Amino acid sequence: MVLAAFVAAAYLVADSRGPARAPALPPVTYHHDGLSDAYDGFRAEALSLPTVRGPGIVSLRITGPDGPATDFRHVHTKPMHMYVLRDDLSGYQHLHPEVVDGAWTAPVTLTDGGAYRVYAEFVPHDRPAGADPTVLGVPFVIAGDTTMVPVPAPRALARSGPYTVRRLDGTADVASGTQTALQFQVTRGGRPATLEPYLGAYAHLSTFEVRTQGLKHLHPLPANATGDAPADGVLSFHAAFAERGDKRMFLQFRADGAVHQVAFTVFTT
Repeated sequence: MVLAAFVAAAYLVADSRGPARAPALPPVTYHHDGLSDAYDGFRAEALSLPTVRGPGIVSLRITGPDGPATDFRHVHTKPMHMYVLRDDLSGYQHLHPEVVDGAWTAPVTLTDGGAYRVYAEFVPHDRPAGADPTVLGVPFVIAGDTTMVPVPAPRALARSGPYTVRRLDGTADVASGTQTALQFQVTRGGRPATLEPYLGAYAHLSTFEVRTQGLKHLHPLPANATGDAPADGVLSFHAAFAERGDKRMFLQFRADGAVHQVAFTVFTT
């Protein structure tokens, strides 16, 4: 994960007119991909999960080495980030649960059946500064007929309302096992968009392995030393993927008072 400690490295990727390389910094790794309900001494127990289409509740009890865990470090303004995704990589939702009766609980609405997974991402208080989060996951199923959605082929452009998001290196493959930067430019009417803070960052990028649905959640590198919004609308994300294969990426940003979401498919060789 990229946190505020990368401010000094932002100048390496600030130029939006060419490919960029992200800084090579030694990671502090606790991250898990959300494909297990237990990792690093923490476990997620599902108390309530949706079983039918429509509004529902997700409620997870998290236990750690010292028992029930109901307080985590606030990262991007929240103590926990929660994600829901169907196994065809559709239906992505980014939720922010609250503790209710000792369990992390959030409302969710699902409009179709299928096999889903809920991911819980958090950073315990005793982690060193700059540490990656722990991510746990629990599967669930909505029974009934399901309209599966094929994973789209890579494309360079995506749109949300009046905003266009362009991947600056087009549909180029990304080399696995190396540290690079993925860059996206947000424009409106052909001009750089004015981006607004959303959950303590100017964007959020959730990337999922198409084959496994393993999660990696990224935040953009600061565009300048003062942490202002990028004047050119370019969002640069530190990326280091261990495995080759398709990745489905969901980019969220805030502009003109509303949160927008677009999706890209990227192949790593």
